[in-house]
Amino acid sequence: MTIKNWSDLSNNDKMKVWNKIKTRFQFPRNVPDGLVKAYTMKHCAVSFRNWRSEMNVKYAKTRMDPTTRYKITKWQGAVFLEQRNDPNFLARSEANSQPAKRNKYHHLLGIGGYQHQT
Repeated sequence: MTIKNWSDLSNNDKMKVWNKIKTRFQFPRNVPDGLVKAYTMKHCAVSFRNWRSEMNVKYAKTRMDPTTRYKITKWQGAVFLEQRNDPNFLARSEANSQPAKRNKYHHLLGIGGYQHQT
């Protein structure tokens, strides 16, 4: 929760995540273990980023308490809100949202793509 990026997570913690995933899921036996692990860990990184983004939109911007929804401590929630209210983060967030505001046609498709919309 207090880690800003997946890449900041230690290798030891990433191994704990991988081992926990292996206890919950069965992977194909005919695919090399390294390939499955690489794909799974990339998916974990994307999921982590999406979760942090959701936390930002639903809790940091609305000043709600994230501990009511997620199994995190009050301290972790406070650190997350502090990170999201940091002037450097707010400036970077605003700078990154400016190009999207200039779009004439906004992206509405999602992961399904255009073909699923027709």
